[in-house]
Amino acid sequence: MIPDLALLALVVFVAAALTSTLAVAPARWLAGRLDIIDNPGHRKLHAVPTPRTGGIAVFLAFTLVVAIGFALAPHLPDLPWVGTVLPVSSLVLRDAYRVANKLLAVTGGSTLAFAVGLADDVSGGRFPVWAKFGGQLLGAVILIAAGVTTSFLPYVWMNVALTLVWLVGMTNAFNLLDNMDGLSAGVAFVAALVLLINAWSLGEIFISFILVAFMGSLLGFLVFNVAPARIFLGDCGSLFIGYLMGSLTLLERYVTHASGLLFPILMPVLVLAVPMVDTATVMIIRLREKRPIYIGDRRHLSHRLIALGFSTRRAVSVLYLLTFALGLGAAALTDATLFQSVLVLLQTAGFVAVVLMLMFVERPIRPSDPPPA
Repeated sequence: MIPDLALLALVVFVAAALTSTLAVAPARWLAGRLDIIDNPGHRKLHAVPTPRTGGIAVFLAFTLVVAIGFALAPHLPDLPWVGTVLPVSSLVLRDAYRVANKLLAVTGGSTLAFAVGLADDVSGGRFPVWAKFGGQLLGAVILIAAGVTTSFLPYVWMNVALTLVWLVGMTNAFNLLDNMDGLSAGVAFVAALVLLINAWSLGEIFISFILVAFMGSLLGFLVFNVAPARIFLGDCGSLFIGYLMGSLTLLERYVTHASGLLFPILMPVLVLAVPMVDTATVMIIRLREKRPIYIGDRRHLSHRLIALGFSTRRAVSVLYLLTFALGLGAAALTDATLFQSVLVLLQTAGFVAVVLMLMFVERPIRPSDPPPA
């Protein structure tokens, strides 16, 4: 990629990270004013009351940087020094209008996901489940109406249905994954990094800039969210992150002329395998135990690692590494042969098998072990 494009991407990343970091303090203040506090409980890992408005910082940072960047993009090339310092970028910025409709749909849908989550946070979890789900569906419809859908299925209605399931599923997957300090935002950061590697290598400049803004927004928040967390995402943050991850995977291109196969369309599934497998397993467990699937518990993969003796930071790091390893394997699918594609899929199957063993194989209780909680 052209060096001056990398410099511009770095500017976007730093701007988003700083904005997110600076927005954390007002978000904490707002949590105190509105009593949006996560108190310790029987299924909680934190020991002190913690604000759960961190999603506000992530949302504001991403939305402001993207909106300001898009507004300034057509005018920056008119500045003499921009053409000198960023010659290629100045040409690229003039084409920003081409992505206006899709960008508006992504920001509109993600704003709706954020608003629904914030309403749930403010109400203390008393926001109706049907309203929460309805807001997610409407957010997905906004993106679909802008023409952002999958395209590999033979009929339009099939692609629309799959896109709807994907967006709503991914929105909730990151909401469920937000069960430990730094986990949901950190996994999203790692997954976005893998998507950035793919987009950058394929020359998808605007998607790369959006991913960079998203990563910066996450990093600025993660400074305060790693264990022991001083602020949590809240539903507003986890739903916003999940919707954006689902949307960005739909915007990005995976199958190219060098692919020769359709295996690359599986890349988003492999990159986001950790939240998907975690969501699927906890839902199976809750259904098997005849409990509502939307009621939280301590049966997630992260909790399983804690039960096996990992510290919070180490458990979260394991899931970061797992996401990164699966993502890098998936990135190789773009121009892989049939044999190489099969190897990547077998590698993924091996990782998933390990995760399932961690989730469902019980550790023998030793005499020295404390009684279960």
